[in-house]
Amino acid sequence: MEKLIDMKLEDYINKVDSPSPAPGGGSVMGAVGSLACALAGMVGHLTINKNKFKELTEEEKNDFNNAIEKIKEIKIKLIETIDKDAESFNIFMDAIKLPKNTEEEKLIRKNEISKASVKSTETPFNILKYSYQLIPLFDIILKYGNSGVITDIASAYILIYAASKGSILNININTTLIEDKIFLEDIKKNSSIYIEKIESKFREIENKLDIFRIK
Repeated sequence: MEKLIDMKLEDYINKVDSPSPAPGGGSVMGAVGSLACALAGMVGHLTINKNKFKELTEEEKNDFNNAIEKIKEIKIKLIETIDKDAESFNIFMDAIKLPKNTEEEKLIRKNEISKASVKSTETPFNILKYSYQLIPLFDIILKYGNSGVITDIASAYILIYAASKGSILNININTTLIEDKIFLEDIKKNSSIYIEKIESKFREIENKLDIFRIK
């Protein structure tokens, strides 16, 4: 089967716009997050050769270049989630289709659904985690980046905000069927930390940049 990431963009969009539930919101959030990284990377490319950037200290330049490299690494991980989310959903559907005629079959099915739900939760959780990790990196790009493309790094913040909020939806829908209490506690605790930070940063950026308001 052709990987989603290998499809032409139009084909992927049309694949989402189909009767099939996968790829769905989780896969799309991975795509959105990777596009946020791509925008930040573009700002980086359009910054490093500018005279203003050359005037920065070596430490500031290193901070900027290191941020670009880390963003690139996270972009690769987010691209991988585009297919991983769809794959985990298909595994979940296989578990749902297991027979439930006897008590033993019902127990087996319940356990398999729980395990599949863990897998289905891990991918949106990782998208949320990667979005959280991008915040301080985007802050560096915003601080030292080319002001001529400030709208692009601002748009990158918007996209990771959207990716993280969409991931929370997918986490919540999957955790209802998970039996592993330790896993649930850890996922919920860390998800709360990540989303609160991302929401706080997005509000801060909105207030800081007047380009978010019609002039």
